This record gives sequence, C-alpha cells and structure tokens, in this order.
Amino acid sequence: MPDLSPAAFAAHLAPMLCVFAAAFLQSATGFGLVMIASPLLMYFYDSKLVIPIIAMFACCGNVTQSFLLRRHTRFALVGWLTLGALVGQPIGLQIYQIVPSIWLKLIVSIVILISLALMQAFHVRAEIRPRNSFITGLIAGTSATTTGMSGPPLILYFSHAQLTPTEIRATACTFFAVSNVLALTAFWLGGVALAEPMREAFYMLPALALGVSAGMIAAGRVPAKEFRTVLYVILVIMCLHTIWNTVKILGV
Repeated sequence: MPDLSPAAFAAHLAPMLCVFAAAFLQSATGFGLVMIASPLLMYFYDSKLVIPIIAMFACCGNVTQSFLLRRHTRFALVGWLTLGALVGQPIGLQIYQIVPSIWLKLIVSIVILISLALMQAFHVRAEIRPRNSFITGLIAGTSATTTGMSGPPLILYFSHAQLTPTEIRATACTFFAVSNVLALTAFWLGGVALAEPMREAFYMLPALALGVSAGMIAAGRVPAKEFRTVLYVILVIMCLHTIWNTVKILGV
C-alpha cells in the first residue's frame, strides 16, 4: 500500500509538478502528455521504471478524456490502429527487456528529438486508410512498450488528416487509452514487476487530474502555437542534456 502521509506526498512533489505541467499543457494545447512527462520523470526515476509508471497514469487520463469525447471518436480508425499496436507491442517489449536502462534512456531522448525534428521540418501526408492506420499502429505499439511513447507516430499520421481538431483529439485519446491498457497487459504477461510503478503512479494521479482540469479550463484561451514552440525548445534542451550526460557515463 502507498504511504498516504503528508511527508510521502511532499517527497513526490517534484515529479508531481512535472506530471501536472505535462497534463495541463496536453489538455490546453493538444501536445502529448507522455512526450513531456517522460524526459522530466527520468530525472527522478530509472528509465525502465518511468515507462510503466507513465503507462499507468496516462491510461487513467486517456480513458477519462476518451469517455468525455466519445461522440467525436472515429472508432473504425481506432480499430485499425489497435490491430497494428497488437502486433508491435510484443516487439517493443522484447527490446525493453533486453536493452540496459541507460541505453533505453538514450533511446527515449533520441526518439523525442527525431520526432520533434520530423514534426517541424516535414509535412508528412499519409492518407487515412486501413493499411496506413495498421502500419502507424504497429510503429506506435512498438514505441509504446519500448520507450513508453506511442504519440509521435500518431501525431505525424494525423498532421494532415481530413479530420476536425475535436475528432483528432477524441480518436487519439481513445487509441492511447487502448494502447496503454495493452502495454500494461504486455508488461504483466512479460513478467515485468508492476508493484513499484503502481505505487509511484498513485502519487501522480492528483497532479494528473488537476492538470487535465486546469488545461480544459484554459483550452481556447491559451496561444497553442506559442506554447508548442516553447515546449519544443524545452524538450530539445532537455533531450540534448540527457544525451550528453549518458554519453559521458558510457564513455562513448
């Protein structure tokens, strides 16, 4: 059982603030919760512990948002994405179990940098159809159990989709919710210990709820373009710092 004392929550204040910020910015601007929270939490936890922690609290947030936005969800699209994720997640799990945590931390930072570069430099135009949805889901599923992030492939896929912003948000949240459940199931079936991640995720839930609620209130009033620009800069600096430190430790 988690320690419910004020001292325990005080000890988790810094990671809770990271989750609050990530949840607020996602809810207000549409930017990925995991892409923001993952590198931040790696300053406080081992990278292999961060991935199941994020899968747990992201599952709670995405399930809630997908329920609220269910009328706008493209369920057929979610189905094809999920089918691809079912194929990709066991592959990602094997990578997660084999790669040492310090290398996994490096991989996460590189994946984020590449994703940000692609989103900024290229306008990827992929027609929304079953084959492309399956491939996107496969890549997202592999990434979900390897680095904890299934968002970047989906963002690139949806960047020029003929969908309304509300449909994109609803469909993405629904897929992320399903992907989170599948990832946690894959971790459990793969023998990954979930007791400690569950205990740590418990402390993040209040921050998650407050962040999502505050973001929904701020949505429409926040200059999303400017926010995203700031986030890109922060994430790039953070990832470069992580890569630099990891390279120094490895002595590469």
